[in-house]
Amino acid sequence: MIAVYTTKKYTQEWKNRYQASNLEYYRTKFPTVYNTGNVPKIKFPDTNKANGLTRFVIDMINWNGGYANRISSMGRIINAPQKQSSGVILTTKKYIPGTTNKGTADIHAIIDGKHFSIEIKVGKDKMSEYQHEEMARVRGAGGNYMIVKDPDSFCTALDFITNN
Repeated sequence: MIAVYTTKKYTQEWKNRYQASNLEYYRTKFPTVYNTGNVPKIKFPDTNKANGLTRFVIDMINWNGGYANRISSMGRIINAPQKQSSGVILTTKKYIPGTTNKGTADIHAIIDGKHFSIEIKVGKDKMSEYQHEEMARVRGAGGNYMIVKDPDSFCTALDFITNN
């Protein structure tokens, strides 16, 4: 049960770790590409935004032998035909609610055989009441719940998890 909050000391070390993890992933999974030197140039995600930090966490877990999947609890909007009384069929937008529990963490991961629900929070973003309830449910079921606010603290947590 680890919760990770932002550290006061924010470095750019995560970029080195991200690049090294990407190269090691290519070396082991795509040796031909790696050996020819044709590994695609890495694009660093903007970790000051939630989507970028989410991408970073998912990549780091997957590139280091774990499993990570982004969870979308939002619903979706679809085009829905609607017949008018005049007989004309118009296309309207219809919202279909998601089926995931409200407050479900942004990422579900398995690291070294352990489940982790990972919530991404950037800047002044705070957890909702639903997120606190889901955190309690995950921990109550024996799972781990982590809050990630920056890439450096995630790297520290990943090192702790994989070395213990």
